[in-house]
Amino acid sequence: MLRAVLGAIAMLSGVPLPVLGAVWLATSLPIPGVAVIAAWAWVARRRAGATRPGPDDEAAMLHGLAAEMAGGAAPRAALAAAAGRAPRLDLSRAVRLAEAGMPAERVAPALAAALPVNGRLVAGAWLLSARSGGPAVGVFHSLALRSAEEGALRRERRALTAQARASAWVVAGLPVVLLAVMALTGRLGLGDPALAGVVVVGVALQAAGVGAVVLMLRGAR
Repeated sequence: MLRAVLGAIAMLSGVPLPVLGAVWLATSLPIPGVAVIAAWAWVARRRAGATRPGPDDEAAMLHGLAAEMAGGAAPRAALAAAAGRAPRLDLSRAVRLAEAGMPAERVAPALAAALPVNGRLVAGAWLLSARSGGPAVGVFHSLALRSAEEGALRRERRALTAQARASAWVVAGLPVVLLAVMALTGRLGLGDPALAGVVVVGVALQAAGVGAVVLMLRGAR
């Protein structure tokens, strides 16, 4: 009864329903509730990571910037229009500075901070274009292609590391599952010291293999 009253008060206060459900499950069934909350947190973290701006967003923005400048738009207007092509990039500060007529030395650091891959190169190209007065369309196109290539390489790396991770867990998990099944069914007698030693060595080798794969994947990242 008390939990129902507290839940109603929390709902009226604006607490999200998923949060209320998770708390209710954790208080009713602690072990399954904690497992569900941990899985939910992991999924939320993965989704948050997926929404971060990446090289593809940067490539779209730079292609738009080069296209606008090639069409005769001023750099300030071109930057404002190109920012709309990559809404996940936080270009608001750079756009505000450019539209306010701030010098290129003020706009360039904002560009460098907003772009995840070629920020410093884009800032340098922006400064060079402002100081020399020459067109930087070709430079921005080249940087856009560089960002697109980086995005393709990252996708390929994610696919390869996911395959290696899945293979490692399958290869390492099957013997553990087999040992667990044998132990539960009484077919694994660890009373024999030699057999126990073989099992311990095998599990240690499996753990070492998984650890080696994890280290290699971290190096690949």
